[in-house]
Amino acid sequence: MKETCREIVNDSMQALHALAKLMPLLTSQCSLTEMLETINRSLGSALAWVSVDDDRGLPRVVCAGDVTCHSFEVTDFLASTLMQRHHRSWRAIYWKENIGRSIFTAQHPGYSQLQSGVLCKLSSRDGSCNGYFFLGFSQRLCALPTLKNVVVVLVEKLKDYFAEMISRERTAKEMQLVVTQYKTLFERAPVLMNSFDRRNRCVLWNVECEKVFGWSMAEINLHPDPLALFYPDPEVRRRVRDSVNVSPLKDMYEWRPIRKDGTQLTILWSNILLPDGSILNIGLDITERKKAEEQLALKATTDDLTGCFNRSAILQQLQAVMERNQSYFCVLMFDLDYFKQINDEWGHQVGDAALVHFCDRLRELSPTHAALGRVGGEEFLLLLSETDCDAAMALSSNLRAILLERPMLVGDKSLILSFSAGVVEVGCGHRDTSSLLTRADKALYDAKRSGRGKTVIAIDYL
Repeated sequence: MKETCREIVNDSMQALHALAKLMPLLTSQCSLTEMLETINRSLGSALAWVSVDDDRGLPRVVCAGDVTCHSFEVTDFLASTLMQRHHRSWRAIYWKENIGRSIFTAQHPGYSQLQSGVLCKLSSRDGSCNGYFFLGFSQRLCALPTLKNVVVVLVEKLKDYFAEMISRERTAKEMQLVVTQYKTLFERAPVLMNSFDRRNRCVLWNVECEKVFGWSMAEINLHPDPLALFYPDPEVRRRVRDSVNVSPLKDMYEWRPIRKDGTQLTILWSNILLPDGSILNIGLDITERKKAEEQLALKATTDDLTGCFNRSAILQQLQAVMERNQSYFCVLMFDLDYFKQINDEWGHQVGDAALVHFCDRLRELSPTHAALGRVGGEEFLLLLSETDCDAAMALSSNLRAILLERPMLVGDKSLILSFSAGVVEVGCGHRDTSSLLTRADKALYDAKRSGRGKTVIAIDYL
């Protein structure tokens, strides 16, 4: 093959025939490296390179051949050659021998291997030079003037391809860089990013997802229904699946998936429909923020000492019960008897403990739907839905009994708490919370005035 190529490049007619066969092989579908390798094979050259200025005016060098050549060697060679060629009218230059010595250092194999060579300008449409094309041969060539003309024709046909491919390859590299950057962003972003296909298989699962949920993508896809790992309830899972595959959510909605360790998370999810029809889920873990909000809300509605509703919250509960228009319910207003004496005799710490002890016992006896609130220092309000006066009186009696059976312990002493209470049964249609509280307070006052330790039912029904 090498011998045949040598005959081609040393014979004018054969060189032209080789050029004619070569041209159809050089298409814009080839990469620049592939094009240079094809030229090397067809013409028998040992080195081919092209240096083209890109859109920013920066030289881009691509080399191919048996002789290894680096871009810095091309740059140095061009600088030296151009300094020797002061006039700008030349189109192509050829070297009969020892071209390797002009390109490489003495330690490089190409220094002695490369002999003949042709350098040709790449001219733009306005006549300015925007690059160079070079062919180097391992043998001395006698038909170099013809070969120079062959290269000029070759370059004239290919210069637009060279510029286009340089630009295309640069764009491809820039796009690859963008893809790499987005991939890095996708992997490292402190937001949840994932995607499930229409068979409910996970196809995207970034590092943040694995960190927050505890599962890897491989573990998820081992499950027959991956969404069931996060949403065990079938109805919730159906709604989630609809939001992912049927009608993507435009806004962010709150979901409560389960972690691998069984704890519940609070996630804000939104969906983006991509051009290929797939859906990208973007989520934000707000579990800790939600907990903090709930703690703040609890603190805003809870009495710090006893843990029951504070005055504002229990009155809101009362208003809500009345607005539900229940058929009937009861309100009990409690007041601890002789509480000032407890504070004076035992101290305020024991007084605080007495309030807690009283509330704990009352909560133990109250039904689950009851609401207990502290409306004053030692005054409490209990709301009992679907409860009549008889049931309220029974609860009050049970509370007295349990306070007697389980007195509060202060060191080695026992403190039996006593209370007075007023009961109001509220019928359907009652809406006036102010008059209701007045009636409960009046019944409580009657209980205290008649000797304390009693529960009195309000008798002035509306």
